[in-house]
Amino acid sequence: MPVKGKTKQEVVSEFRCAEILEAARKVFSKNGFNETTVDDIAGAAGVAKGTVYLYFRSKREIYLAALTQGIARLNEETRERVEAPDAIQAKIRAFIGTRVRYFEENRDFFKIYQSEFGNILVHPANLHKDFKELYCQQARLLESVLREAAKQGAIRCTRADSTALIIYDMTRALIFQRLLGWSRVDVEKDIEFLFDLIWRGIANP
Repeated sequence: MPVKGKTKQEVVSEFRCAEILEAARKVFSKNGFNETTVDDIAGAAGVAKGTVYLYFRSKREIYLAALTQGIARLNEETRERVEAPDAIQAKIRAFIGTRVRYFEENRDFFKIYQSEFGNILVHPANLHKDFKELYCQQARLLESVLREAAKQGAIRCTRADSTALIIYDMTRALIFQRLLGWSRVDVEKDIEFLFDLIWRGIANP
């Protein structure tokens, strides 16, 4: 029976593909890209190696798909939660909170995310074009919020683009601290702490 316009085979294929990518994220985060094999991914997904190759042509393609899917899901969730409230403070808090909670719940994914994006300065040419666009989408979303807030006089921000990237990086630093176990307080307290730190710095007196 079709499900929302899809055949049973299409639904099964999507489910199987999602299972493989979920397993891949865990294996890549544990072993790293170079030490991971397609056999490892197949074993973690509970499928035959040949099944993996029905969906992906290479280990690199699996890696790119796993990253792209995770980042796109994060971007969409962030956009929905940032656009929902009207107040500027709530939008900025939503940006921080959504990202921190997402990686708190998807720690395996953050490891490969950090591995890919953490070397931008050292190897900028190696960043896949799709990842670069997804990375920029995250900053542009917050930048648009800051520009509107500046027009309303709610913040004293005159460099919305730079401020957006700084907030983005401060949020990533907080995520990094939590995953390393350097912060032992409740996640909501950490989110509120970072929001308060940022808001005090950009809000109009």
